[in-house]
Amino acid sequence: MKTAITGFGLLIALLVFALLRNSLYIVSETQQVIITQFGKPVGEPVTEAGLHFKQPFVQEVNVVDKRILEWDGERKPMPTRDKLYISVDTFGRWRITDPLVFFQRLRDERSAQSRLDDILGSETRNAIAKHDLIEVIRTTRDRTPLQDESLLESASDNSSIGVLHPITKGRKLIEEEIQAAAKEKLLVFGIELLDVRF
Repeated sequence: MKTAITGFGLLIALLVFALLRNSLYIVSETQQVIITQFGKPVGEPVTEAGLHFKQPFVQEVNVVDKRILEWDGERKPMPTRDKLYISVDTFGRWRITDPLVFFQRLRDERSAQSRLDDILGSETRNAIAKHDLIEVIRTTRDRTPLQDESLLESASDNSSIGVLHPITKGRKLIEEEIQAAAKEKLLVFGIELLDVRF
């Protein structure tokens, strides 16, 4: 009789432990959580750190990062407006601002990286193609459009040989163009683009 009661008590303790283990979850300061029930999000995202409850066995915890994340694009040759090719390596920083939209649209970070590849890659290619090589590689616009007299003496006609064309933008403004264009496209995925460089 005593062993039957001890066995029954042990069984009850194991059931309570299993229920608690499947109904409690911890959210750290660097995480946001989406609770899903049969694959569909339930309720609002949990963004505050601490110990939280969910329905055991039916609901699942999906963790989304709250930190600033990095994106590093592949180095690719891209044509400039003056038909010269430059090898461009683009990188950026981003974060998830709307975890529910992010989860519904992309589900995970790998899908987000793929989407960032598509959007930032195409916006970078478009921006590079609109500008001359000198504008893409210069970080400032402080080049004075002067004419080099030594090159003019060797030229047969008085053409544009030796003329430094003015820089209208420079790399910093081109990076800002890329960021502004890509930022709008990424908002629909619950992503905020913080910085883009090449």
